[in-house]
Amino acid sequence: MDILKIDGAALPAPHEYRVSLSDLDSADTGRTEDGVLVRARVRGGVAKITARWLALSTDQCAAILNATAPDRFTVEYFFGQTRTAQMYAGTRTADLRAAREGQGVWEVAVELVEF
Repeated sequence: MDILKIDGAALPAPHEYRVSLSDLDSADTGRTEDGVLVRARVRGGVAKITARWLALSTDQCAAILNATAPDRFTVEYFFGQTRTAQMYAGTRTADLRAAREGQGVWEVAVELVEF
């Protein structure tokens, strides 16, 4: 089973993987002068995925960064079952952890946010 696929291409299994679900509120949401919340939820269950890979090759690092480079892509992700959503990449980091004999060892982290 693949944990993450972007536009149909399976990514390596991440070492750390977290799915968060959030609500989106309208601009009308806020607190009154006496502190009572007035909430106008417009959408619930918006997914955000945080994934981290350790000890990737340069090719694997490039594959993840290239897959998450477009402004929008389809993500199939595991959250009890396989779910599909249109997402974009928030923060993407690639840290070089070691380099030897022309080969790099990378640590990559990506945040994927549902539209």
